[in-house]
Amino acid sequence: MKKNLFIYITAFFCGMSVMAVELGASRLLATTFSSSSVIWTIVIGLIMISLSIGNIIGGRLADRHKDGGRLYSLLLLAALWIAFIPLVGKYIIDFSVILFMWILPNNLIIAGSVFSCIVLFTFPLVIMGMASPYLVKLGVKNMDDNGRTTGEIYALSTIGSIIGTFIPTFVTIPTIGTSKTFFVFALILSLLSLYYFISRKTKLLKGIISSVLILVLMLAPLNLSYAFWEKNLIYEGESMYNYLKVTETDENVILSTNVAFGVQSIYRKDGSLTGYYYDYGLMAPFFKSDMTFDNKLDILVLGMGTGTFAKQCKHFFPNASIDGVEIDSKIVDLSKKYFDLKDEEARVYINDGRTFLKSADAKKYDLVMVDAYH
Repeated sequence: MKKNLFIYITAFFCGMSVMAVELGASRLLATTFSSSSVIWTIVIGLIMISLSIGNIIGGRLADRHKDGGRLYSLLLLAALWIAFIPLVGKYIIDFSVILFMWILPNNLIIAGSVFSCIVLFTFPLVIMGMASPYLVKLGVKNMDDNGRTTGEIYALSTIGSIIGTFIPTFVTIPTIGTSKTFFVFALILSLLSLYYFISRKTKLLKGIISSVLILVLMLAPLNLSYAFWEKNLIYEGESMYNYLKVTETDENVILSTNVAFGVQSIYRKDGSLTGYYYDYGLMAPFFKSDMTFDNKLDILVLGMGTGTFAKQCKHFFPNASIDGVEIDSKIVDLSKKYFDLKDEEARVYINDGRTFLKSADAKKYDLVMVDAYH
């Protein structure tokens, strides 16, 4: 393979891996700290700082070393680090919760997410930040093509970042999960390094062992549960929109999304009220004059979740006609599998609430319940 072609390939996949790690970081932190704009700000900010530091260090290293051996050795270290994030990340995050629960209880989410992000992601992202200036140094043959080569390397890195933004969100995270997404991109980085070592006939053993180790971790039936402390867990998974966790006790089935301890839906197996603030929504129909439990009602639930509010409405207002709108199709699947939502209790539309309201399916309703944040 021509020298500059491999440099371009490296720039492309390093850019892709940066964005994949960034998206994986937000999902990993969401399992405990939520996926709010605060968490996204912390993730983006710290990653940009790490890349900036990497740019500075990478430029200086490139001036000291004439070949790419040092860069590809560092990329191999970054690959190994990324591969171990799914194994140790949840423990680091839980440690941060315990630590800042005592030190900064009023700023637990901010302090814990900053600490976790620094510990887990700074090292590999600083290394990936080194790649572009180092690759420019390796790719420039003379001053006549300096600008063109630099532009091409940065363009390919940016194109890789664009693709690395879409692949985790739309492909790997919904299908194989966040943990294995880390493994996939760690393997890509390790294979880049391995190819370099093979072409230079040096450090082959190190490259082979590292790549095989990452591949084994990716394929091994490891317990990668984020809710490893949860005794009553009956389902854990991810969708395009959420980290999903379902727990069951003798009395309840509970859905949590993007949080360690929060609750999005509670289903009482005996059909009774939950005892939480959700129950107050059942008072809303009585703002209508001459309302009785037997009245016919058209009810819309935007952000239906697992349909627990719809079930309660149907239970207390048996003549109600209920439409439920939920953007996450996996949550709808969970509603039927674990929360006993029946077809006759609600007509379910998998759609964004705003889009639904503009569609032909929407109509005039007596009650609209809004519980959506996407």
